[in-house]
Amino acid sequence: MFNKSINKITHLWRISFMANSVRFINSIHHIGLDQWRALSATDNPFLRFEFLAALEDCQCVDSANQQHPNQQDPNQQSAINSGWIPSYALLENQELKEAQKIVAIAPIFQKLHSYGEYVFDWGWADAYQQHGLKYYPKLVWAIPFTPSTGPRIISLGNNQQQLQYHQQIAEGLTAYCQQNDFSGWHCLFPNALARQALSQATDIQKSVQTPASNCMSRTSCQFHWINDSFTDFPHYLEKFTSRKRKSIKKERSRLLESGFSFIKKVANEISPSDIENFYHCYQLTYAKRNMRGYLTLDFFQQLLETMPDQLLLVQASISEDQENNKEQHDRVVANALYFKDSDNLYGRYWGCLEEFDSLHFECCYYQGIEYCIEHDLSHFDPGTQGEHKISRGFEPTICHSQHWIAHPGFSQAIDNFLAEEKLDIQDYATQAAEHLPFRAKIND
Repeated sequence: MFNKSINKITHLWRISFMANSVRFINSIHHIGLDQWRALSATDNPFLRFEFLAALEDCQCVDSANQQHPNQQDPNQQSAINSGWIPSYALLENQELKEAQKIVAIAPIFQKLHSYGEYVFDWGWADAYQQHGLKYYPKLVWAIPFTPSTGPRIISLGNNQQQLQYHQQIAEGLTAYCQQNDFSGWHCLFPNALARQALSQATDIQKSVQTPASNCMSRTSCQFHWINDSFTDFPHYLEKFTSRKRKSIKKERSRLLESGFSFIKKVANEISPSDIENFYHCYQLTYAKRNMRGYLTLDFFQQLLETMPDQLLLVQASISEDQENNKEQHDRVVANALYFKDSDNLYGRYWGCLEEFDSLHFECCYYQGIEYCIEHDLSHFDPGTQGEHKISRGFEPTICHSQHWIAHPGFSQAIDNFLAEEKLDIQDYATQAAEHLPFRAKIND
């Protein structure tokens, strides 16, 4: 529960809407696990306190606990300098008792660049720079490094109340940007409720000079798998054309014939050494592109301790002869780490020691599909991009984001761009669907 002393260690911006007001706070730990759980009605893994806290604790994003002495400065950067600065939005009802004041919380971050968002606005930033304007800092309403559609607030309100809460938080972001000379705010991969709320926002707060009704919608395309009550993987393949079905069977058989085996581990079956092995593979995969993964080993180890029930690890091993004898042993050469909730599987992180033909497809797609079928999960989000998913039965899925831009001229220009881009995305999704491997449906 909050107490008044918290205001001494948070940057405080309060925007009022009759009984409700928005306050911004610079660490999830100033909210607390108990308060978070008291408001959360979702089992989405990325909106769990444990996930977001691990980002701060393990130096993936900045933390108020690691800031320089002047913590009351909202623009003060921490020693990590990740470019992600927590600014959680708390919607409070001033008419309620102290213990019940907070009615909704949104994950908000100040951003000093556009890395780790997966809704690409580098062109917008370049245009600002060419005109002598600052695009950064901006506000991002999202889960860091996680291009996955999901809820964007925690709240116990009913649907109508949550629509209003989203809109009031949006107005708070708008006012915050205007007061602090931020270029705008961006809500990335919101679920249908959040998208509806932000699309409907109209003149909620007349005192704000540029209301959230100027919020613009953007679309993108990912490829997701839908469970059509399949009983097992062969049943799933019956949906494919004969040629495509044979291709996948051959692709999977080659790996088994080459000595590969696969094991799925969940929760406490996953050991700290398994995570170390996974992380080594994860970083090697980035290193091949002269990059480094955004997330730290400590982050994954902390998740294993705090939310193991929502982890799935797929390990790929290959059988090899040991030196000086003919006995064989299995060596783990690749890992895929997934998250899950009661109805969804989320494929997120992958890595391998060496490149093996089709191994990525097996670990990141086929093993995930099998898990969904075995555990009756209806939906599999394997991550962003990747047209190679189409031939394996992942369907084009339109994703969304909402954007508010402070500069009127750029707002209009971006709005025009988004209208054209939307048509291109729709055409792309339509064409992608034509390449799905499924047999044509026969009308009765």
